[in-house]
Amino acid sequence: MKAAAKKFQADIPQRDELVISCLMEELEVRSNADFLTKAVTLLRWAVEERKKGCKIFTMAPGGQPRELVMPELERIAPELEFPWRSVGWTIDELDNFGELAAKDQPEPTSDLIRAMARR
Repeated sequence: MKAAAKKFQADIPQRDELVISCLMEELEVRSNADFLTKAVTLLRWAVEERKKGCKIFTMAPGGQPRELVMPELERIAPELEFPWRSVGWTIDELDNFGELAAKDQPEPTSDLIRAMARR
């Protein structure tokens, strides 16, 4: 005997609704229920992998690996080893950075905006 389907309703911000709509179109998913099923499948896989101690990576075309880090997944990992980087700045460099960070920041230029948008 097949279990009865359960209704699920959620209030989401408009920006997330737009993201979901774009993803559904790109993935050719026709219903919210199908989309949710696929999203749950992917998240369930990620949870199981982290429980086993596996880390989840994507590989850029140039061979550069990038690790997926989500606080929710890290909480269930057997070891809580968050990635970190040591910059190795001198005291003078840190002081200079502190001064720069404390100043009022200028508005971004159109060149900076284009560079950040990768256009």
